[in-house]
Amino acid sequence: MADTQPAPQDGRKDNPFRAVGLLFAAVRTSLEGVKNPGQAPRWVRIVRVREFVDPDTGDADAIAKGVMAAMGGFGEALAQITRFTLTAYDLLLQGDAAKALVEVSADFVKTATSKEFINALEVAVGQPESASSPLAPVANVVDTIVKIADKVPEPEDLAAIGKELFGLLAVELLDLNDSKLDKTTEAHVDIAKTGKLRLIQWGFDQSFKIYHVGQNPVEISRLGSRRVWQAANAMLPARAVGKWGDAPAVEEVYSLNFGDAKAGVDVQEVNNLLEGLGYALPAVADKKVFDDKLAARLRRFQVINGLKITGALDNSTLNRLIHLDYEAKGLKRAKPFRARDLPQGFDDSKNPA
Repeated sequence: MADTQPAPQDGRKDNPFRAVGLLFAAVRTSLEGVKNPGQAPRWVRIVRVREFVDPDTGDADAIAKGVMAAMGGFGEALAQITRFTLTAYDLLLQGDAAKALVEVSADFVKTATSKEFINALEVAVGQPESASSPLAPVANVVDTIVKIADKVPEPEDLAAIGKELFGLLAVELLDLNDSKLDKTTEAHVDIAKTGKLRLIQWGFDQSFKIYHVGQNPVEISRLGSRRVWQAANAMLPARAVGKWGDAPAVEEVYSLNFGDAKAGVDVQEVNNLLEGLGYALPAVADKKVFDDKLAARLRRFQVINGLKITGALDNSTLNRLIHLDYEAKGLKRAKPFRARDLPQGFDDSKNPA
């Protein structure tokens, strides 16, 4: 099909972040699109270069190295943009509070300087009513201030960027309640709904930095590439394989092994993110094992972030850990742990009835 580049719907024609949203929309559409009928989408064509990488040594042909380095740089750029967008949201939220105060103050001043208000005071003290408000110029100045304040961006203006970042980076796991799911399962991700940059990252087995999780960023590489649950490593799937296309023309776009040195690395990444956000309790003995302590940490994270309390690494929890809102399909900062935010009587050792 032909390339299309839909414009983000942000509700403000003068949205200063609209251009950035349009840029990301163009990138996402280009990755998912094709130039000629019958051709694979560009993200699949990019990830095919993994065939020229030695899986044992990591050595690659010159062109493959260049492509992988370029995609790694692009991933780092998006990580930084996500970081700055979250920071901008915090600043705009504070600025919006000041803006709201200006609006309330303006309403107060305009009422206090109106002819009707002045006349009411004059009648109350036995003075004749003035033909006009002597303070009318003050109201005109306030109108100018409000017009200036209206030009200040609002937190909602960042929605255009958040929507496109979600489209590039989100993870959509297949049904976690699949009764056939066991350690031999290799298909874990909905390829069509998962961000294509994330799929390319797994195809090249590259890491990706998550900021705003403590003083230092946390690197993730395989988080979300397979479904994990409360069990020892020996009971979790040993591989995560992603395939694109329809039979007989099916292509393998990534294949990740979770044996040996990589055993439990995605579970460790979950613990690293949680600890960066302050969810250090209960203490975990082995960060690479999904035990009851990690489940308790996840319940704490879920309740504080307004998610369904399951103790499981479901789609909502997985994406919020990397500052994505699975329900709203946008960007949303993961809330750090604060003991006062836990509901009274909350029990992190079990799911609510």
